[in-house]
Amino acid sequence: MINKSKVITTIAGATLVSANFAYASVPIVQPNNKLTAYTHATIYVAPNKQLKNATLLVQDNRVKAILKDNNVPTDAFAVDLTGYTIYPGFIDPISEYSINFKYPENKAKKPIYDIKRIGGNAENSAIHSEMEWYSVVEPETKKAKAWIENGFTSVQSAKLDGIIQGRGVSVSLSNNIANEIIYNARTNQFMSFNKGSSKQDYPASLMGSIALLRQTLSDANWYNANYSKSGTVSSPNNIEFNAALEKLNNLDKQKIIFEAKNLNSQLRAARLLSEFELSPIQVATGKEYSRIDEVKALNYSLVLPLNFPKAPSVIDADAATEVSLADLRHWERAPSNPAALEKSDVQFAFTMKGIQNKDFWPQLKKAIDAGLSKEAALAALTTNAAEIAQIDDIAGQLKPGYMADFVITKGDIFEDGKIYSVFTQGQEHKFADRNKDQVVGEYQLQINQLDFSLEIEQAKKLKADLTIGEKQVPLKNVKFKSGRLTFTADLMDAGYAGTNRFVLWLDKNELSGRMETASGEIVNVAAARTDDTTEPKAKEKEEKEATEYVSKLTHPNVGYGLAALPKSENLHIKNATIWTSEKDGVLENTDIIIADGKIDEIGQSLSTPRGYKVIDGTGKHVTAGIIDEHSHIAINGGVNEGTYSVTSEVRIGDVVNPDDVSIYRALAGGVTSAQLLHGSANPIGGQAQYIKMKWGETAENLKFDKAQASIKFALGENVKQTHWGDKYSRRFPKSRMGVDTLFRQTFEAAKEYQAEKAQYDDLRRSSKRKVVAPRTDYRLDAVSEILNDKRDIHIHSYIGSEILMFLEVAKAYDFKVKTFTHVLEGYKVAEELAEHGAGASTFSDWWAYKFEVYDAIPQNTCLMNNKGVVTSINSDDYSMQRRLNQEAAKSILYCDMSEADAWKMVTINPAIQLGVEKYVGSIKEGKMADIVLWSSKPLSVYARAEKVWVEGTRYFDKEQDLKAQKDVAAERQALMQKILSSGQKAKQGVPFIPKKEPEWHCETVYHAWGEHSQHSH
Repeated sequence: MINKSKVITTIAGATLVSANFAYASVPIVQPNNKLTAYTHATIYVAPNKQLKNATLLVQDNRVKAILKDNNVPTDAFAVDLTGYTIYPGFIDPISEYSINFKYPENKAKKPIYDIKRIGGNAENSAIHSEMEWYSVVEPETKKAKAWIENGFTSVQSAKLDGIIQGRGVSVSLSNNIANEIIYNARTNQFMSFNKGSSKQDYPASLMGSIALLRQTLSDANWYNANYSKSGTVSSPNNIEFNAALEKLNNLDKQKIIFEAKNLNSQLRAARLLSEFELSPIQVATGKEYSRIDEVKALNYSLVLPLNFPKAPSVIDADAATEVSLADLRHWERAPSNPAALEKSDVQFAFTMKGIQNKDFWPQLKKAIDAGLSKEAALAALTTNAAEIAQIDDIAGQLKPGYMADFVITKGDIFEDGKIYSVFTQGQEHKFADRNKDQVVGEYQLQINQLDFSLEIEQAKKLKADLTIGEKQVPLKNVKFKSGRLTFTADLMDAGYAGTNRFVLWLDKNELSGRMETASGEIVNVAAARTDDTTEPKAKEKEEKEATEYVSKLTHPNVGYGLAALPKSENLHIKNATIWTSEKDGVLENTDIIIADGKIDEIGQSLSTPRGYKVIDGTGKHVTAGIIDEHSHIAINGGVNEGTYSVTSEVRIGDVVNPDDVSIYRALAGGVTSAQLLHGSANPIGGQAQYIKMKWGETAENLKFDKAQASIKFALGENVKQTHWGDKYSRRFPKSRMGVDTLFRQTFEAAKEYQAEKAQYDDLRRSSKRKVVAPRTDYRLDAVSEILNDKRDIHIHSYIGSEILMFLEVAKAYDFKVKTFTHVLEGYKVAEELAEHGAGASTFSDWWAYKFEVYDAIPQNTCLMNNKGVVTSINSDDYSMQRRLNQEAAKSILYCDMSEADAWKMVTINPAIQLGVEKYVGSIKEGKMADIVLWSSKPLSVYARAEKVWVEGTRYFDKEQDLKAQKDVAAERQALMQKILSSGQKAKQGVPFIPKKEPEWHCETVYHAWGEHSQHSH
């Protein structure tokens, strides 16, 4: 906090100091004890408390009192602020002001796997929690002006670089030494998912960043609980000193400011930190309005940049087709975000981050026009911001003892008011001259019986005009000082040609003096004020109409999103052909009843329960929903964490993207669920996530928690970085035997890890107080789950010999391989697969697209199926997923597979491979109602999914889809017309930059943080 006043005792002019200290011979600056009273002002002591005709009493750099009766002390210097308003100084909770610091640059061109350890730093160069940014604070007068001219008096600062960025500092914007401007030396820890300037290879993906942050927070808890333990002779305490982990102690008290680049990641950050019972303050993305209920439920406050976007360019009709409906909607809705948060009681503050300082007030006024209340706006600039910056005990309000940080305006600052002065620690920064303001206004001026209208205004300098009739004459050389107004004018139309010089004196509401004509004649001049001088001109109060929007708000807020989430249906489908994917096979002229999300009854000529919806299924076919064993849709921030050879700590479940329209398109193809897999860039990749295609639901509600946990392993060319280029030459393994060795080393490490944990758990409580507990290792936790039959392996594979190699690894470590995926040479080793009990999920007819698949054949499915291998067809492709029914049908063509077995390859077989056959994958009483109503036989190229239910809720309907296509086109057109007719308004705001991620494939290598370009192998 700011230094308290220092007491120095003097006797006979000699300063008494301890003999143990020597003071530098510099003069001691005495505090300025001058008492100043700013009288007769309208004062906002807090956002919800306004005092009219009151006095702000300031002494030195503090507020001394607020006087309601203007009874000013006799020793005070009085400043009359009649007609002016005083606000508490505004506070920006996130900036880099006064932080002149750069991390050392690493110019290495090859991947960096490990960094140099210096001074107790973290193992990863994106972790900077040991940094306390007060230590580099240096006032920057020129930079401070950008904030001060907008009314800001203090900011919270940190170096915004890395995943954990260090502890912030809150400082005054006053022009004092660093020691005096620091309000709070240790405020929030700053965090993000972006690794910033770090050149260390890991993490390269969003899920990698989340995994690193999770591990670091866990390590910090472990470190601070164990570092001080005494250890024993047999178990000494060998924990290395780690300043980065030490500084993460008591995070709940430090608090966290987290910046994510999009709304999905903001929600991810809140969920991640909640695992450690932490609730962050988040930097807003501007789209919170689109998931406001989810934001509110996670209960965090926000710092809002006012970076409302400019309109996308739609002048070129062809280029406009590339602009998404979501981006068009956001252009229109962005200014409403603060109002939506206010309405939902989500606390927030404003920041200038992300915009130019000249745009701050225009953008804030847009928010007010869109429904934000002035009281909430003022709270966002003062009390809320002070609380976030952890200086609410000295700033954000005008109270005795608080810092003399305040703003003087004329008029309502949230409408047309103007900032005249800003005070930082009692120092005045003038932006307009209050003395000159005395003369500003409208007058009736008379010269020899001629009446003129005189209007004087103050911008950066005084401006004035004389008007007679419809003729307006701009005045030149306008100056006002000590009550004396001078200017020149050419009044040829009034009979006074040439340059006429005026000298007028202000006396209350009148101006009087003379005009000296070009000929030297002196003419008396008088002017009476015609406007009200006591208060700013009040606008007529108009009822503010609710903003009307062309755009819709949907779930998710993209094209084809739903206006409201669908509800479960109780349903009776009559007289359809039902493909059970069970021993019953295909049942014709059969009914099916759905109740409470489950298949209740199957039979012929069933009675319809009361209140149930009836669908005539005559000529139509009903199947279980298609299940995709291998998909990469609905993922944000990269499908591979391809940096290290083992990344089992990363989780696809952390990066599920509920906004991906591929979910909707999958439903249109009859797909009701899928396993989202990590890519194949390393031998042991990340944890997979099984989702249901519940279009419109949140990321968490898409996840199917009854599915067995699983993980992606990989064999072949990709994991050895065979085609990655010369830069990627260091990572082990580089051969197939190296891959085998890596697997074995990792399983051995997991066994040792489990043994260490078991040994510690067996200790007595007294021993545990001395012995260091095993560190939680999320990477080895996931591998241990495999050994304990709690996590299934789905392994990318092609070559028969490699498949046999991995079966030997499984045998050595006594686990079952759930599924070999791709498995294009599975036909060569089908007996071994069947004997082991492994499933096989393959392509119908992909071959020869790289060397290791030259031996692929389209009869692969039949040959494995005939040997008793549970065989499925997967997509591994966002587009193919929509036609998996046709991919299954190809085996009928290529190798005479029966229709029943072909259909099982996309229903019950992948369900078995994913461990969910108890719940989905077939039409059976008691199972979840994940079903599809087809227009004809589902294996036909002419079949269309007409209606699709997930757990009894209809998430796709062909008739509704046809209407949605028209609605989306009409909404796009209406929004583009609004942009085209908005003129200059459409050009106001932050430049529009579309943000798109690639469509993921198994081999996509994507560096989310931009240090390398995206490429595929």
